[in-house]
Amino acid sequence: MENLCDALIDEILSRLPLKSAVMCKSISKRFNTLISAPQFVNKLTLRKSSILHCSYDSPTKYNFNVALYPDEETGFSVKQLPHPMNRILAYFIEHQQFPGEALGLAVEPIASSLQQYKVVYTYEYRKDVYRFRIFSSDTMSSKTSMTELSCIGSKFYDSALPVYSHGSLHWLRNCGDIVAFDVEKEVARIIKLPTDFPLPFTYAKSRFGELKGLVTLISTSGEEILVWILNDNKKDEWVDKTRITNVIDWEWPIRIPIFYDGEILVLHQRQRGDEGELRMYDIVADKWRKFGVVEGKMDNVQAFVPFVPSIAEIKTTTDHFYFQSSAFLDVG
Repeated sequence: MENLCDALIDEILSRLPLKSAVMCKSISKRFNTLISAPQFVNKLTLRKSSILHCSYDSPTKYNFNVALYPDEETGFSVKQLPHPMNRILAYFIEHQQFPGEALGLAVEPIASSLQQYKVVYTYEYRKDVYRFRIFSSDTMSSKTSMTELSCIGSKFYDSALPVYSHGSLHWLRNCGDIVAFDVEKEVARIIKLPTDFPLPFTYAKSRFGELKGLVTLISTSGEEILVWILNDNKKDEWVDKTRITNVIDWEWPIRIPIFYDGEILVLHQRQRGDEGELRMYDIVADKWRKFGVVEGKMDNVQAFVPFVPSIAEIKTTTDHFYFQSSAFLDVG
């Protein structure tokens, strides 16, 4: 190993399981430096994704992660977490109530310091006018931005998590548009959805997410599954990224797209009141396969959140402007 270049060692270590890679830090100072580098951490954790499943009805009882690329020998596996705070990045929010309010977390995947982040709170403080309040981990303080966004008032879509892309947070609204806020420049604007996107946006057959840094919309409401990406963030140009015509059981009333990475699409589909199933579609191979079942009693109101584990630590305090937060990162 001593004769190998850093690039080759980095490539070897990045193919190890997360815990094994962390254990290698004790081999030597050289290994510790390579493994501790932010670039290596990002490369290692992005090799395999997971899904966090949360039931809103009983969040402490139903929290587990689902491997998107399960081992072929063991197949589909579900890990029950005895308590959600053991491994999961979580925020407890307590803030003043405003009509039309939303919260967003801005963290760069690779930054000079992995402990840098900002939390943006947007609210309609008077009719058809939104304001933004920003908390920064650098100063451990908050400020109200001078920016005001004038637009038709609307509630934010509760089931669509905010998306951080190209330095901006994006919130989907019930009226069929997106509020975008540049965190550094403090510039806000409205982005219209694709003209052919089926409205209204529904949790049962739509998804608002991110793909390789680009805002992504998915619709499963018709006989085709359609994926759009915001290809040009400055011109607000939407591109029809993927069109899946090989759709099985398209008549299911609930077909929730819970994961998409450009190569794989995962759907949670079910009949109302019945148990649900997870189906994975390989875009390149044009093949579907069932790889899991979700019990009916867990299907009332829920969230599936794609995430990657991290060996980094985020330090927080609890006295943040109108809300309080605590954070925990998956370390293995």
